[in-house]
Amino acid sequence: MEIKIDTTPIQFFIKAVRINVKKLINKFIDYYNNLFQIDPHKATEIHIELADALEKKGQDDRSIKAYKKILLTEPENVTALFKLGKIYTRLGLTNDALEVLNKVNILDGRNPEAFYLLGSIYFSNDAYKEAWEAFTNAINLNPGYADAYYKLGLIAGARNDHDNAIKAYLKTIGLKPDYVKAYQSLGLTYEAKGMRDEAVKYFKKSLEVEQKKG
Repeated sequence: MEIKIDTTPIQFFIKAVRINVKKLINKFIDYYNNLFQIDPHKATEIHIELADALEKKGQDDRSIKAYKKILLTEPENVTALFKLGKIYTRLGLTNDALEVLNKVNILDGRNPEAFYLLGSIYFSNDAYKEAWEAFTNAINLNPGYADAYYKLGLIAGARNDHDNAIKAYLKTIGLKPDYVKAYQSLGLTYEAKGMRDEAVKYFKKSLEVEQKKG
């Protein structure tokens, strides 16, 4: 079977971006853009590659600047907005993350992780109604989203709605049988209901699963 290799200059340049990210400067990108007449879409891909590589190297400030550079010319670039929102969330910059992720969901609304991250921020701020809605949206888009079900269980538990918390945790372990925290949360919830035998069963199960995971 013949393997076709793309030898166009742009492909070599993209490869160079990945390998030599520290050495790249925007003037070089602009120069290359003029030289080979890269279309705007391809230029955006290059900048996103650069921002991704910077983040992987732990250079969050430079990565944020790279994504913002994209958004200066393409303020509705969903990919750049989402990736920026993920960094803001990880760094605990909740106000910035909320602004960016809400924009992602308005522009697109088909990214379950964007809703999940949004829900996680609302949950950390005790905004349970908004968090519940965001996690539900994530699940509607991805019915197998175990983490979102787990967070729904936590919200229900915070509201002392033990029955719905149990339903959410059981759904979580149904989707992800090695979800240790879900077993622990089930134990705590059954304990809160005064159902000691069920509580002990799930506490034991959490230990078993944790030992298997090693």
